[in-house]
Parts: sequence; structure tokens; C-alpha cells
Amino acid sequence: MTSRPRAFLRIGPQQWSDTWAGIRAVAPLMPGAVLFGLAFGALIRVAGINAWVGNYASVTVVAGASQIAIVEQLRAGAPAAIAVLTALVINARMALYSAALAPVFAAFPRRWRLGLAHLMTDQSAVVTLQHAERWPDPVRRRWFIWGASGPFVAVWAMGTAAGIALGPVIPDSWQIGFIVPLMFLAVLVPGLRDSPALVAVAVSVGVVVLGRELPYGLNVLGGALAGIAAGAMVPRRAVPDDAAGGRSPGDPDAGPEVAS
Repeated sequence: MTSRPRAFLRIGPQQWSDTWAGIRAVAPLMPGAVLFGLAFGALIRVAGINAWVGNYASVTVVAGASQIAIVEQLRAGAPAAIAVLTALVINARMALYSAALAPVFAAFPRRWRLGLAHLMTDQSAVVTLQHAERWPDPVRRRWFIWGASGPFVAVWAMGTAAGIALGPVIPDSWQIGFIVPLMFLAVLVPGLRDSPALVAVAVSVGVVVLGRELPYGLNVLGGALAGIAAGAMVPRRAVPDDAAGGRSPGDPDAGPEVAS
């Protein structure tokens, strides 16, 4: 009789493998999350906000760009309503992620849908969409998504805590704010496979750069909307993919589920 592999922390070996695949997929973006967390933590300290509040925000809001915008608004003496409105405008893109991820999450139990939705960031959302079709089994898919989202948020929270503890250790000349769009492009570019996607990204980047002086992060929202509109008007034409048909190291195998 063949013995089954033992579970660790009540999680089966297959789930650990799928989680690790998700971590590997998002790992190249984690250093950027640490730097951005350091910047937000330092801003919390400079603004005189309670350290516990700053750390709590990073694990409950999980939206670095809007968190920085809120703190900057409050630091400038803006009314709380304006600060909240600014954050909502910046986070409007999450509605697009929600619509795109709904079919991916559809087969998950409610506790998984709610938990993973809370952990979604720009980076983990794009990684999830890029890899969803490679994980047709919903059980294995949700463990992959957990690996691509949970540890990334943990790294962001640790960066925030370090920034609060260390203060402003990152020079202003580094322009830390550009880390967010750079990380987004880093995960998006490998997934470009047709003409509408290429046009959408080109238009989005152009609008974001040209509108960088717009207040409240409106250049990001405008870039997203302009990219969607431009991509919708371009006929679909496949871009050659030298790796088509290949299996990446993070792809799941065809073997049976070990544990549920």
C-alpha cells in the first residue's frame, strides 16, 4: 500500500507547491513593494500619524498609492472628505480588476472569494489573470492566487513597518512614486499577445506620462480609460509568441489532487 504524503499545518503538499508557484510568479515585483512600503512608512512618521494607525492601514486598505494620497492630503490640511474622494478616484481601477477577476473567482467558496479579493493589488491581479488559464482546477488555482497575493501584501506591510521605524531613509531624488506604474508595466508587458493590447498599453503610458501634472492621480484613471478605448478600436491581430505551446516552470502538472 502506498502511503499518502503528509500534510503540514493541515495543508497538503500539492497546495504548498501551488502556493510556491504563485510566490515565484510575483517575486520579481516584491522589491518594489518593499521600497514603496518604506516610502509610505516614512511619510506616516513625517506627518505625525500614529505608528499603529499607519501599520493598520497597510494591512486593511492594501492600496499604497491611495494611502500616500490620503496622508499627503491630510498633511496639506485638506478636509477628510477630499482625502477620501482622492483615494476613491485613484482606486477606481479596482472596478476593472473586479470585472476581470469575477470569472476566475467564480468557483471559489465565499470565504476564499472575500479573502483573496481583499489581498488583490495591481501586481497580484495581473499575475492572476496571466496565469488563470494554466490552473483550470479551482482548488489549485486558489492556492496559486494565494501565493501570488498573500506574501506580496505581507512584504508591503513589512516595508511600511520598516519605514515607520527608520524614517525617511529614501532620498526624494529617487522619485519613489514611479515604482507603482513601473511594477504594473513589468507584469503587464509579458502578457501582450495581440495588437489591441499593444495599442492599449502604448496609449495608457502616453496619457499617464503627459498628464503627470494632473491632481489626485487622475492621469492614472485617464490613462486606463484611454487605453481601453483605444484597444477596443483596433482589429485583433495576433503577435507571434516564440514560447507558444511551452510550459513554464510555474505551470501545474496534470497529476491528480493530493489534498483538497
